[in-house]
Amino acid sequence: MITTLVRRVLPIVSLAVLLGALVRNQSRPPLSGDGYFHLRMGRELLDGWSIADPGNLGPFDTADWVSTQWLAQLAMAGVEDLAGLAGVMWAAGFLVLCLALATFVCCRLVSAPLPAAFATILVCSAASPGLSARPQVFSYLFVLVVTVAWLRTMRDLEPRWWLVLVAWVWAPLHGMWPLAGVIGVVAIVGILLDGRADRDRILRLVLIPVLSSVIVLATPLGLRVYGSLFAVGSRAEYFAEWGPPDFGEPYAIALLGMFAIVLLVALKRRPLPWGEVLVIGMAAALAVSSARTTTVAAVMLAPLLAGALQQFVPRAPGIERREAAALALVLAACAVILVPVVQSRAEADVAPAWLDRRLDAQPAGTKVLNDWDTGAYFLWRHPQLALVMHGYGDVFTNDELRRNTDILRLNPGWDDEVRSLDADLALVDPDTSLGYALTNDPGWRVVEADDEFALLAPTTD
Repeated sequence: MITTLVRRVLPIVSLAVLLGALVRNQSRPPLSGDGYFHLRMGRELLDGWSIADPGNLGPFDTADWVSTQWLAQLAMAGVEDLAGLAGVMWAAGFLVLCLALATFVCCRLVSAPLPAAFATILVCSAASPGLSARPQVFSYLFVLVVTVAWLRTMRDLEPRWWLVLVAWVWAPLHGMWPLAGVIGVVAIVGILLDGRADRDRILRLVLIPVLSSVIVLATPLGLRVYGSLFAVGSRAEYFAEWGPPDFGEPYAIALLGMFAIVLLVALKRRPLPWGEVLVIGMAAALAVSSARTTTVAAVMLAPLLAGALQQFVPRAPGIERREAAALALVLAACAVILVPVVQSRAEADVAPAWLDRRLDAQPAGTKVLNDWDTGAYFLWRHPQLALVMHGYGDVFTNDELRRNTDILRLNPGWDDEVRSLDADLALVDPDTSLGYALTNDPGWRVVEADDEFALLAPTTD
């Protein structure tokens, strides 16, 4: 009886607690900042922007950019039309829940319920910085599916042609779609090094990443789908998530724990095939390359971690009907609980009422010098304004990103940059360096302010 509770009931309870924690996280301040600018982009696409050649949001972001997340953004804007901001938050939260549940199911393919549950908890802990209302969650889900599929191909050498369709669906949802092909190439190199497949088998497997790279051209972007791949690196220095991870943070410690378990168990229990070694190596490279890709590394390690933990418990059959029913029930319950949680979130104020009223009264094209951190919200809430800064880096040139950084950091020449903007208003946090400088600058007067926002206007025209 006790053994059954530990092996069968405890994993489901643990998973339910994890999903409950993810639901609770949705009660934090309304939407992530990035979620707002995805809503704005979706609205522009619904209102007539071309997917292949989108426009710009104002005079301060003039890059020739590629819409790499157009389908997800259209979906977000469509959900907002149907169910408001709360509906968008619910959909985003439900997608995170599905990612956690999919991680458990994929881990169950290689392990018993208990190690699968433990692996899922570690994965979600390591992936926590990326679990927000952004299209990138689709990429994490696809990375999980593609990694599991290729790990199975390493064992049975069977080509899984449906992975080509995964790449096609992935491409319009998020810009990490090239990982579909990269993971495939890594797996095929591992199979070659293991010497387990003949030439014909290898050629058939190679067709999968090749076709995955070709099929993405059958989207509205055509060849431009590859254009975005060369722009990210040049902008990385301006965004913290593309900087190196801080391995003193809890999420990074959880990721290091995952690597330690996988490697230590492998070294002690069984030799790893080359394919798994290369997958671990790819995950390690992603883990150290940027804070953003640590989540990808965690998801890639999920099935390997579950397989390593399986070494310590007895084997169990695959997911049975009773277990599947329990998982479905847990997901449904969390989805229902998520409704009032996001409703309360949607009704919370990001900006004070006085500020929204004043900004609503501004005519179209009003140029506003603003803080980077809150720009996404005002981009969505007040689309008639021309904001200097927001977090959607794709639409800015490198010179414009450098200008924004110089102004925020008060780098030499920042005041000249501000004058060149010819802004009609300034909207800043008075506690920041920029906010302090402007509120004490005789060239600006405070229209209205509180502890978090100060709205200023030039003293001279």
